[in-house]
Amino acid sequence: MEIVSERELAQLALVRPLIFSIHEQSTIKNYFKMLEKKVSEYEITQEFMALEFKNLPTVFHSGNELQNRDKNRYRDILPYDSTRVPLRESKDYINAGYIKIVNSGEEYYYIATQGPLPTTTNDFWQMVLENNSNVIVMITREVEGGVIKWHHYWPISMKKPLELKNCHIFLENYQILQYFIIRIFQVVKKSFNIMNIVGQMREQRYGMIQTKVTVYLCYKIVLEVLQKLLTLK
Repeated sequence: MEIVSERELAQLALVRPLIFSIHEQSTIKNYFKMLEKKVSEYEITQEFMALEFKNLPTVFHSGNELQNRDKNRYRDILPYDSTRVPLRESKDYINAGYIKIVNSGEEYYYIATQGPLPTTTNDFWQMVLENNSNVIVMITREVEGGVIKWHHYWPISMKKPLELKNCHIFLENYQILQYFIIRIFQVVKKSFNIMNIVGQMREQRYGMIQTKVTVYLCYKIVLEVLQKLLTLK
């Protein structure tokens, strides 16, 4: 086990504690009292009952399709068609949905998904790559009440990566804390089309990769990077 450095922690997209002014502290104190009053007077029960009567989307066609049913951990927890996360590369299905939270004029975006199954671990990491997700928060234990909640979807050892269909998952560092564990991964795609990337660059910027020599250089650079990855222990 290695200690996660302050620099590595700073790179995580977490909400960090702020130094509040006197006015902000007063606002927080008033809000705390208001919430405390709600809890003591059972107002939360009334709010929950109001939520129960609120109309919600009712279309779950993708999750109910025959070829997708085995990809759902639970039959009664399916993504809405309107907000589900599509897998772009394989045009496949995953039980996951986009979540947008609007609060005080700020918008926050998340993906909510089920614990991966043995057959959906590849899909899970494909979704992570395609959506540039840099933080994964797991809020369940492996087993709860005798029920398996997720398949082990990351490498156990820092010496041996998890080999998947389209990528390698490397465990670079981890730290066990009192209430949670921090793990830092590197996700490396197994293959990519160099000429496709070069073509996109040329279409968007005049003069990019003009000669055969520069195309050859692109391949040489990729070979050097792959060679270094192969020598990692």
